[in-house]
Amino acid sequence: MPINRITPEQLWSRQQIRTLDVDYDLWEKERESITGFAELSRSCIFTVDTFKRRYDYASDFFAELFGYDISKIRTIREQGDLLEERIHPDDRSQLLEYQIEHGKFIYSLPPEERNNYRQIFQIRVLNAAGRYVNVTSRHQVLREDLSGKAWIILGIMEISPDQSYTAKVKRSVINRVTGEILMNEVKPEGRQLTSREKEILMLIREGLLSKEIAAQLNLSIYTVNNHRKNILVKLDVDNIMEAINTARDLGIVI
Repeated sequence: MPINRITPEQLWSRQQIRTLDVDYDLWEKERESITGFAELSRSCIFTVDTFKRRYDYASDFFAELFGYDISKIRTIREQGDLLEERIHPDDRSQLLEYQIEHGKFIYSLPPEERNNYRQIFQIRVLNAAGRYVNVTSRHQVLREDLSGKAWIILGIMEISPDQSYTAKVKRSVINRVTGEILMNEVKPEGRQLTSREKEILMLIREGLLSKEIAAQLNLSIYTVNNHRKNILVKLDVDNIMEAINTARDLGIVI
């Protein structure tokens, strides 16, 4: 895993949210409705304040499900990165990598589109019984400041229905406005496939041979085979079946 030269907090600071643009009196009232909902929910709910760059709230269910100290959960604003402490160490570093990568992607968009995306992760978290379980964690912008910048982030964590062993974080990014599932736009550098490479990989998955793909796409067999080689190199695999599986795991193809 490459060492990052930037942190999520530094990315948040790029927004340059002004004190005048955040209404904490209004947010205190809205937080009350979230806490009320959380009391009825069997999900772990949390919020992050990107202006103050800290956790803002976490529901009591974190203590029951994951064994956190209930007093620390209820004073999450003073506890720093408390919620990260029970995430599997390997997943924690990969999750950080994805969050930074997503932040860079967000800041490449026009300001009016930056808050349209929901991230969904499957990570391993230590439960109250001391065993790592697969957890689904969904993150999205809940409240914008007065100028439209992402201010309060909502997170919802639940036990994943998929408890099969996995050694990597699974991640999807969804446009909440259009419903589009992003693929290569937010993949790690060096592993992004072009639209043509994705198209060819999907045709290979459907069982087409190079000559059939060439005919369908009006390309030469030489060009198709070159794309195949590039796919293997970019995904760092030895054969096309591994490429298909890796692309699926990375969310490049469904």
